Amino acid sequence: MTVSDGEDAATSSNQEATEQAASTDLRFKYRTLLFKTKEKRSELVRPDSTGLLETLEEMNQLFARVKNPREAVYDSNVLKLASELGQEQAENLQTNMTEFDRNIFAEKLVTYMDGRCRSASQRDSPPELDWAKLGKYAASMFNVTAKLDFIYGPLAMEPIIKTRAARERNVQKKPTESEKKKPQQLQQEEQEESTTKEVQRVLKAIHKLTEPKSGTYEYVPFFQFIVDPSSFPTTIENMFHLSFLVKDGKVKLYTDDENTPVVKIDIHQGAVPTSTPGTTRAINPSQVVVAMTIQKWKDLIREFNITEAMIPNVKKRVT
Repeated sequence: MTVSDGEDAATSSNQEATEQAASTDLRFKYRTLLFKTKEKRSELVRPDSTGLLETLEEMNQLFARVKNPREAVYDSNVLKLASELGQEQAENLQTNMTEFDRNIFAEKLVTYMDGRCRSASQRDSPPELDWAKLGKYAASMFNVTAKLDFIYGPLAMEPIIKTRAARERNVQKKPTESEKKKPQQLQQEEQEESTTKEVQRVLKAIHKLTEPKSGTYEYVPFFQFIVDPSSFPTTIENMFHLSFLVKDGKVKLYTDDENTPVVKIDIHQGAVPTSTPGTTRAINPSQVVVAMTIQKWKDLIREFNITEAMIPNVKKRVT
């Protein structure tokens, strides 16, 4: 080992330590910003407050330093809170617009059409309104001459005779032997069976990792669980199959104390216990969209130091 090799190793070690320190400092600033925003919630939602703009500017400055998925999760949490506060601030705004009162409008029309200029002997009879005066004033607002049409349409018009088309009875045609099972249907059935098997394989892997006796995890880390360091397509398939388990309520997906997504077996199967013993209530489902690119896949492998896939891959795929 030469002197230059030792210097390169020391430089690389110092660079990694610097990046780790910068990442830790960035997460601390995100947590501080999130706590400060929650603490000033009542002040930020006031219509005359500009605190949300200052929060967004600080978020933009911090986001320019984001390089890892964990910091991006912190940024999304702060952005979600800021959007909620922005909605509350918009609801607190008052437009102070004048409402239209039809009674006042009618009184002004009567006054304009000389309906109030009557003698004492005419007050007991209904007022005679000068509609021509109102018509002349309204006509000045229109630059297009009104079209003249007959009430019953053109004079030379032949009566329209309506004819009803004879309806044909829908006779259900029985499928022939060749149409009963088409190759496309068989292919679709095989694909559904394959998807079901893959979903069950992912569920078995979660059971194995979280088993009280032999398992190594109480909550399975989401990214370490789905990422296959040897295959990007397999990682996408793992996310797809896991989504079926979340949809069916067999597993739960949520964040831990560090706002990192984790996976856990749902013992209530999509429901939670209520105050009445032996009863449960359904959980309102929510959807989450996770974007995955090749670059993010590589970043996750490097960030979490993933060397082996948690979900056994029955087929060797070439990335």
